[in-house]
Amino acid sequence: MSDAPAPEKVTPDPAPESPLPRQLDELVLAVPGVDALYSAAPLVATVVASVVASAVEAVTGQPKSNSSVSVSEKKTGLEIAVKIGVTAPYAAIDVSRRVHDAITEQLDQNGSPAATEIAVTVARID
Repeated sequence: MSDAPAPEKVTPDPAPESPLPRQLDELVLAVPGVDALYSAAPLVATVVASVVASAVEAVTGQPKSNSSVSVSEKKTGLEIAVKIGVTAPYAAIDVSRRVHDAITEQLDQNGSPAATEIAVTVARID
């Protein structure tokens, strides 16, 4: 028998949440004509994700994501979904195009994988 102490079990820290969704939240809200950002996930998925995230936060102490922009990594690239509110006097089509272009530019600047899909949905027009 060895007098050496048993090796201590090391549990790796969970991977930190990618800041990309939060960056995109801020980016989209800065686009002229965007006055609101809504969760891009379907309502049922949002509720389930919120419950699961709250449970994980309670157990691990890791804060849940409050991001509204949905970013999914697929084999072919990123799929991004955004749901916005547009304010007058801006045209929804122009604001949607600016949001799309801003996201594309941000991904290029970050060196992130290319987006295979960027879905911009206008949920409200004032």
